[in-house]
Amino acid sequence: MRTPRALRAPAAPPWQFLVRAVAVITGLALLLIVDVHGAVFYVAWSLIVLALASEATATLVYWRRSRRG
Repeated sequence: MRTPRALRAPAAPPWQFLVRAVAVITGLALLLIVDVHGAVFYVAWSLIVLALASEATATLVYWRRSRRG
């Protein structure tokens, strides 16, 4: 007998999500901790922008695949 869907434990988030979340949190922490000048500022914003851009790309790919089939 299979367990009803409502009683199952939720699935773990995909590793890509975890990588993006860590990048955003690290970038925000760097912006809070470090002085807002210099190379660390650009590294922090780069982490945040890359994570958000990759999330947007993944969402676009998902939408396109889901509409095809």
